[in-house]
Amino acid sequence: MRDEFWREPRFTFEERRQQYLTYCAAQSPGGRIGFFSQIARLELGQPVDEGPIREALAFVDSRKDCADFTIGGLLRVIYRYDQSPNIAKDLIADIETCLLGFKYWWDEPGDNRRCYHTENHQILFHSDELLLGQRLRDRTFTNDGRDGRAHMAHGLRLTRRWLDYRARFGYSEWLSNCYFEEDLLALLNLYDFAEDEGVRDQAKAQIDIL
Repeated sequence: MRDEFWREPRFTFEERRQQYLTYCAAQSPGGRIGFFSQIARLELGQPVDEGPIREALAFVDSRKDCADFTIGGLLRVIYRYDQSPNIAKDLIADIETCLLGFKYWWDEPGDNRRCYHTENHQILFHSDELLLGQRLRDRTFTNDGRDGRAHMAHGLRLTRRWLDYRARFGYSEWLSNCYFEEDLLALLNLYDFAEDEGVRDQAKAQIDIL
């Protein structure tokens, strides 16, 4: 029995990765995170189904709680796949327009029906703002009228603070099966896309810890 437990996996890492992506790509739920299946399709070089992505954009526009989770996935789409032939250019443009109109922190104009201050929401809002500001630094964020550079600076300051607090004090939501996946969404986006080398290094350290 012990030998069975410790035997090598039947497939290589890349084979297992492809199997998992294929499974995810075959799913097509809607709602705030159902469109993540389309990220798997893009990674596999398959055309997207626009429906779930359009549902995600409608959810962000509704400004309901947890829209920051949705934005994390949409940022990955525009950063990694904006030149892919498997997603329409006008859909990429619509994603950017949608994200430019969002409220990225509690002190911006608009309603406050979302949770901002728990640990996982903080890093999602901060990383979302940082990465969109970084990508669209010359564009106007239509919710508050500031440009991408201002939002990039704001998101960078708060992202650094969150990463510093985790290094110094640890996690208040430690070993949470549902919150760790949200932390990882933000941290992986930062590691893959942030221009600031220090942020990337700190994000990598926290990914290793989790």
